[in-house]
Order: sequence, then C-alpha cells, then structure tokens
Amino acid sequence: MQAKLAAGLAAATLLYGVTAFAIGASGASVSDPAITVVSTSATASQPASGQQAPGVTTGTAATSALPSETGFALGVQTHFSQGWSPAWLDLTTPLATKSVRDTVNWASVERTAGVYDFSGTPVQTLATFCGRGGALTLTITPKNALYDGGRMVSSAAGRTAYANYIAALLTRFGSCFVAIEVGNEVNSAGALDYPAGVDKFRAYVDMLRVLYARVKPANPQVAILGGSTNVIGTGFLTSLFAVGMLDVIDGVAVHPYRPDAEGIDFEIANLNAAMSRYGTPKPIWATEFSFGYADTRRASAGLVKSVVELYAAGVRHASWYALVEQTHFPYMGLFTGSLIKPQGRAYRNVIDSLLPYGQPVRVDTGDQPFNLYRIGADRWVVWGLRGTISFTGGVVRDMYGVALPAGPVKIGSEPLIVTGATGYTITASQVVADTMLQYGSGSWSYWRRDKANVDTRLGVFDTDFASHFGDRWSKPLRINNTTAAPAGDGANPIRAVIRYTAPRAMQVELSACFSKANTGDGVDYRITRNGVTVASGIVVDTATVNGVKFGLEIGDKVDLVFGPNQTYGSDSFFYRATLSNRGQGTTVVCPTA
Repeated sequence: MQAKLAAGLAAATLLYGVTAFAIGASGASVSDPAITVVSTSATASQPASGQQAPGVTTGTAATSALPSETGFALGVQTHFSQGWSPAWLDLTTPLATKSVRDTVNWASVERTAGVYDFSGTPVQTLATFCGRGGALTLTITPKNALYDGGRMVSSAAGRTAYANYIAALLTRFGSCFVAIEVGNEVNSAGALDYPAGVDKFRAYVDMLRVLYARVKPANPQVAILGGSTNVIGTGFLTSLFAVGMLDVIDGVAVHPYRPDAEGIDFEIANLNAAMSRYGTPKPIWATEFSFGYADTRRASAGLVKSVVELYAAGVRHASWYALVEQTHFPYMGLFTGSLIKPQGRAYRNVIDSLLPYGQPVRVDTGDQPFNLYRIGADRWVVWGLRGTISFTGGVVRDMYGVALPAGPVKIGSEPLIVTGATGYTITASQVVADTMLQYGSGSWSYWRRDKANVDTRLGVFDTDFASHFGDRWSKPLRINNTTAAPAGDGANPIRAVIRYTAPRAMQVELSACFSKANTGDGVDYRITRNGVTVASGIVVDTATVNGVKFGLEIGDKVDLVFGPNQTYGSDSFFYRATLSNRGQGTTVVCPTA
C-alpha cells in the first residue's frame, strides 16, 4: 500500500490543511508564484460608482489564443505487485488509458545478489499491458535486504546494485518502461531511512547520480524521476535541488493530494519557481492524485479540474489513484469491482474530449470568480461561482459528457466542457470576491498581526509538504486556500489576517463560514471594514456570518482576522468567505476534507 499518513483524503487533509504546518519542517518564504493567463481583449461593462453592475464579458477563440501544445498522458495506479487479480488489467480498456503506474519490488526479483527472476505473475501482467501498447511508470524503492541492511542504499555497492536492477528492468520491459520513480513519498517520516549521520538529501541525490550514469546512455527514452513527494512538498524538494538533484533527473514526481482541485496551479507555479532558483526547471509528473469522497460528483469534478489545471500549468503526465476501489482507501477507485464509477466515466470523458486537443490555456476574465480555459480552436472548460455563460455555437456538456440544453448555462463548482464554440459571453457573477477561487491573486493579500496590532505581509512559505502564506517567525500560523491557523495565545497572539482591498467602489454583502474540530478553546475571529468591526465571534465547531452589508470605496480594506482565543493549540480551521453584490448574498458552505 502506498505510504500515506491516513486512508483516502484524510491523508491529503492532514498534510494540506490541518496539521502539517505545525510540524516545524524547515521552509522558506518566496515571492508569490506567477500563473499565466491570457488576456482576451474582451469588453466588460463598467459599474457605476458605488455599485457593482451585472456586467457582460465577451471573448472569442481568436482573442484568447496561444499556441497549443499536445501531449498529456493520463494514467492510472494499479497494484498488481500487491496481488491484484490479473483480470483487472482489462478494466483499463473502457478507460482508454495507455499508461499504468505500478512497481516491481526489487527484493521480489533479486533474492540472490546479481540474479534476477522476472517470472512472477505481477511482471507477466504488466508485460501483457506492454503488449497491448501500454506504457509503464514503475516506482522502485531502493531497498533490498541484500544491501545496506535493507535500508535505503547508501554504500557504493548498494547504489550500483540498485542501478543494475533498474537496467535489468529496462531490458525486461524495453521501450514500454517510460519512467522510473525513485522511491515513493520520500518526504514521509522514515522514508529516507539512511544510517545515523548520513545527510539524507545528499545520499538520495548521490544514488540518483549513480542510476543516471548507469542507465541513461543506453536508455535515453526512460525518464528518471526524483523527489516523489506526498502532496507537492516544495520545501522538501528545494533541499534536494540545493544539492544538485536537477542535474541527475529528467523530471520531478509529486502527489498533489488536496481537499479540492483549486490551487494546484498555484503550487505547481511555486514549484517551478523554486527549481528556477537552482537551475533549469525539469518537467513535473503528478504520479498520484485523487479525491477520496463518498460524493462521486465532487470527486469527478476534482478529477476533471485537476487535469485541466495540471495540464495548463505545464504538467504532462498524471496518474489517478487508483484503478479499483480498495478497502483501506475507500472512494478513490475508478471501479468498484468490475463496475465503473462516475469518476471512471469522468476520466474517460477527459481522455476523449479534452486531452487530444491541446494544452488548456487560462482565459483572463478579470476579477470574476471563474476558471475559464480554452483548448485548441473551439473547446472550453469553465467552472466557478454564481455566474452564467453562453457560447457561440457548439455544445455544452457536463463532466460526464452528457449534453445540456442549448442557451445560457449557470457556472458552478462542477466543470462544464464545451465543444465546437467560437466564442463566449459571460454575465458577471453575483459574487465580487471569493477566498477560495481567488486565493493568492487579484485583490487578496495575507498578513500576520502581532499583539501591538502591527501587520506584516506574508509571502509563500514552503514546508516539507504543502506551501502556504506564512513565514518562519510565526509558525504554526499559516493561510492557504481553504484552511488557516493563528499562532500564540491570548497573552501573545499572532493573528492570521486575510485581506481584500477593493479595486473599485461597490455595495456588498459579506457571507462566511468557519469550522474546526471541537477541541481546544476555539479560534476568535473579527471581520473589519477599514478597521471597524462588522462581525466577530469564537469558532468552537462551526460559525457562520450572513447578510453583513456595507459600502466600499476604492482602496478600502476588508480584513478577516483570526486569533488563538486564550490558549495555544488545536487552532487549525476551515474557512471560506464571499463578498456579493448587495442583496445577492447567499449562505456559504464551509469547506470540508
């Protein structure tokens, strides 16, 4: 079983949103990552002073065009190496996938030094997939009881033996073997179990160096992937970049598990920026991603949105975890037994309707809470919050490929896929600002406030797991797109501040929801307009704010301020807040794991 900290999405929530930032992992503050969008030369009606007009934005494929790149391999995780039935290989056919990620455990093949036995059923099953024209990404952990006591190999003999084993695998599978992922989730506790006194980052890179020199000259087609982090783990990967990993790999493997798809592009951009500080960035492979929700529509939406965001951000390979539902990882499979799940239908729709037509290009819709992407000449994907869109020509389909009635359609959290459309018209959202969809961009900024009420702006801070707005001086304070935490206690609070600065005059209505585990003494919150409190309270389990109305002039500030109440600890919480046009606010649903 994969090295996750907890079953299903609980692992992603633990790392991304709730606990990881209190671990004290080393991190670094960096400038905000840049996400590329395309200006459409579209037009939008301008609001009158003091109110937000229901503007209309139009655009065409021509005005939003950038050269499209083709080539995204969407694969799936299998566990034939762990005893899955070989019959399940046939389930890849209705998915139309040509890429599988699995492993051929080193110790199961080399039981006598230098002797390789590839006769096992898992190897034969994977070879069958190769015979059908498939491609393999193999995750091979560098551990074998024959070398270095069964720990991560660290001796010259152990590294050479590992490299020789990979060379033997390449001989066995040939050109079907397209990528080797060296280790699995190596930022997890105990994964790099080198002997005491060994620099784990240098030892891992030294092993990659031996592997690269051994296999690349004769196998230039195989990609050697380093890193393999649970979630994206830019802070951990930066420690590897600093000791030369970029020189001896062809790609960086990450597992971008998270509560929702939104924000993947932000972290991928941040990882690329980190690589740029140490050399030429290498391609990023998302070798595991998934959403472990009983709500199949939410999981399906996450699948489609993740692929679009990853592809748009420059990722070219991704593998959904997993092909088949598993007892210890419920809800994450594309099949339950031999029965395809809705997520499986969404997966196939992505294969058929999106991937063959080029790289998605993010279209600039101004400050609207929408994600609109153009794909090729006449395909589009859109999701967002409380707006409507109509397309010039074409057919609008849901995430499963089912056609919707002609005419304007509502923009919501589930992605819509459009084919054959030459342009679009968007009616402005009733929502002016949203903490999740606009995280890290536009009019939002993030701060820490000390007990003297002095604010310090936060940059992106990288940990061994996810990245967030924060800094090394205020840990465990953090702010990401759906969760946050203050630091300190009632006597010496360090408050987390989420700030919206009005880009124009408007009349708005604020709605918000905050939730946390019912432990500790709660998190105090205060919402202010230019320093004047408009709502306040203490979040013990769930707190909602609805219908708070006020006017904003250009440059006015709305602050969501969160403190530790009286005692330190148990202060992680989920949050979401929106500013809507006055009279058009609705209840906000709290984000959940």
